[in-house]
Amino acid sequence: MKRVFSFVLVTGILSAWAPQPARAEGQRIGAFANLGVMTKERISPYWLTLGAELLLPLGTRWSINPEVTLWGSNFRFDSYYVVPGVVVNLRIGRFTLGVGAIKRFWFSRFSNSDSSEKIAPKIQVGYRSRNSRITLIAVPLSAHNYVSLGVAFGMGF
Repeated sequence: MKRVFSFVLVTGILSAWAPQPARAEGQRIGAFANLGVMTKERISPYWLTLGAELLLPLGTRWSINPEVTLWGSNFRFDSYYVVPGVVVNLRIGRFTLGVGAIKRFWFSRFSNSDSSEKIAPKIQVGYRSRNSRITLIAVPLSAHNYVSLGVAFGMGF
């Protein structure tokens, strides 16, 4: 439970810490709080996801987005993955196309073993309105020979 509290606290701090008025070529640095689902090996069962993401603009169309997400199998998060990553996004109107990398670290209160995984690619397509975003995500997991698909809803700050 202490681990869950620690990671949720870090996620909250990352979301609240993002500098609000900073500008990079007319674009504002921002943050997103994300809630979504990711498939395990098939459409069902799935992981519930909760995460934070910073949006650091690199001009008017490009941004780099460091993120950290929890993937848990239920709302209690007894066993979960901590998934840090970074995505580079291209913005075309309201749509975003992103490619990046993530690494999953397994935590469980039932086991003390470390089962972190190799770095995996992340591909995402999103639609952004003023303060919200919906994102379709694909993460090819070579260690498990499947592609984890997901959807995330984000609220911007």
